[in-house]
Amino acid sequence: MSKEKYHLVSTEQLEKYAELAVRMGINVQKNQLVIIHSDIENAAFARQIQKAAYDAGASNVVVDWADEQSAKEFYLHAADEAIDHFPDWQAARFKEWDDAGAAYIHIISENPDVFKAVPPERMSRFQKASRTKLKAHNAKIRSHEIRWCLLVVPSFVWATKVFPHLNKEKALQSLWQSILRGARADGEEPIKDWEDHDKNFELRKKILNDSQFETLYFKNNRGTDLSIGMPRNHLYVGGGVIDKKGIPNLLLYILKYLILHFQTCINPEFFILNP
Repeated sequence: MSKEKYHLVSTEQLEKYAELAVRMGINVQKNQLVIIHSDIENAAFARQIQKAAYDAGASNVVVDWADEQSAKEFYLHAADEAIDHFPDWQAARFKEWDDAGAAYIHIISENPDVFKAVPPERMSRFQKASRTKLKAHNAKIRSHEIRWCLLVVPSFVWATKVFPHLNKEKALQSLWQSILRGARADGEEPIKDWEDHDKNFELRKKILNDSQFETLYFKNNRGTDLSIGMPRNHLYVGGGVIDKKGIPNLLLYILKYLILHFQTCINPEFFILNP
């Protein structure tokens, strides 16, 4: 983990952020297997999360390392048969982890430009191959049978895209602050803050569902004037979920800004967090 990248955030803040992902994001249970997907650039932080998971009672915490630069070389230079093939051993390990009841934490710290030179068609072919082999795993993700969360860490490249008017260091500091604030990891008691937020979220959701509004109106001074008719017995959903074992978790997308997928420069504070 680059010291330059992390020197603008305190160890205490990182520890709170890690604990938040473990105890609220995946709600790790005693003797549960935890899988952490992390780029090698974030090795030290991944180990912090690993420690937090063990402290929370995990039986084993496996770090599944990735490297964007290696992935880039693969997409650019691998033979066609490799691009179209997702190895059976890769699928087998996900099945073994899922069968063991694993929970997953993904550390996201992407360089939005890293795959700029890669033909999209080659990436699409490999992703298609992986989706086919991991169909059962992805189905469990979608049905909330598996608990998982995404945990965002800024990078210099990403930060300067979000805050192009700031120098590199100031941009990174601003993005750190936005991430921690958006994830509610900047307070004295982040877990309690999330619990309070979830209670308020559920209360508002209940009000909307009980009200059964016939029409929703959206209007502002920029010209928006939109009305949407609502079906009978419509249902608002979101926020926390309960998995098939009855264990709640918040399904945290901890501040995963859309800039990870779209190369745009947008102030991240405009985005609505989930939940």
